[in-house]
Amino acid sequence: MTVAELAGTNLDESAVIGHAIKTLSESGTVKINIPARIYRTYGRHITIEGADGSRSMVSMFDITGRLYLIEAKVPRGGSEFELTRFQQSLVFDREISNRSPEEVRAIREACPGLAGVLNAAGFPFNPAGLDDPRCQTRR
Repeated sequence: MTVAELAGTNLDESAVIGHAIKTLSESGTVKINIPARIYRTYGRHITIEGADGSRSMVSMFDITGRLYLIEAKVPRGGSEFELTRFQQSLVFDREISNRSPEEVRAIREACPGLAGVLNAAGFPFNPAGLDDPRCQTRR
């Protein structure tokens, strides 16, 4: 887990996330690059296949003046389950959001095929971003 202080740097979220992805992928190949969401906090999720056969799952979020990056890595032959379990252990306060209500509305409207669909917990489906692949498959 990495937390980098960004307050006062005036760095754009997409530039910060883009730089993190570029840096993380220097030792391998990005296999998945999709939006991520924890409650009302939006970010990116990537998986990387290392040149040595290792695998990494990384989620990153730029919120409240900080970059939060959680990375799970296993060597060749390591457990995919352990990767996922650690990577999904990051939680934010449900009341904190790094998107305005208008941005959240635009994200939801970009995924009209999921209107009325409930998630596993019985709540309305909430896409992770404008390019959420779950929205693409429903159109």
